[in-house]
Amino acid sequence: MTVKPVRKRSWIKLILKLSFLAIFTALTSAVIFTVVNFCEHADRFILYLKIGDSDGTKRELEKLHYFYALSEKWKVQWLADRYLFNDAYFYQVADISLIEDWEKVKEALKDRLDDPRSYPYGIAKFRQAQAKYRATHKIEAPLNFVMTEVREDFERDLRNCLKASEYLKCWDRVFNYDLAGNKKDAEEALRQPKMPPEYILGPLKKKLLLGGEPPTGKPPGGEKLDEKKPGSGGLRKRP
Repeated sequence: MTVKPVRKRSWIKLILKLSFLAIFTALTSAVIFTVVNFCEHADRFILYLKIGDSDGTKRELEKLHYFYALSEKWKVQWLADRYLFNDAYFYQVADISLIEDWEKVKEALKDRLDDPRSYPYGIAKFRQAQAKYRATHKIEAPLNFVMTEVREDFERDLRNCLKASEYLKCWDRVFNYDLAGNKKDAEEALRQPKMPPEYILGPLKKKLLLGGEPPTGKPPGGEKLDEKKPGSGGLRKRP
């Protein structure tokens, strides 16, 4: 007489388990789809940034803002901030750099200079020196500014990068630091035709494009390069 109630309870448990599994699968799929979609837009933003497409970066930045608002709606903003949007502030700064509002870039980063991602601050100061040269056609003051104050910014950027990343990932900071310490290369970079706001300053030398060495100024602090110790001097090869 107890067989039917037991079977009935078993069916109820099975239905509940299947329902829970279906809901869990649907939620997991929605989260995965959203994260993948977010990553696609983040990759597009970076691509547009590299090619200097301000319209593209603005469009993708709006998409990223949508995902941020979505994380607030889902009550997971703390989780999104930690794993997805930790670079969001610097995305905004990069977008500003495309319209060459260098004062706004500096203002946005001035309180974050110890962060490795704040290296556009030094870039902005270099671009302002470059603009001053183009306006006056006098190289002395802009060149002196680059080889003193801007070089100090580049040294800080390089040190910050080496604290957080492997040596070869900091090659652009090494390039800029070396360039700012070499009068000929710094002057050439200031005089070059106007280009999109890139984070590699000056024209890349032919030997560098072929895998050779960039300008070789002294490393921060004057340390000698130890090839077995990453980050101890000038970059040997472009990765």
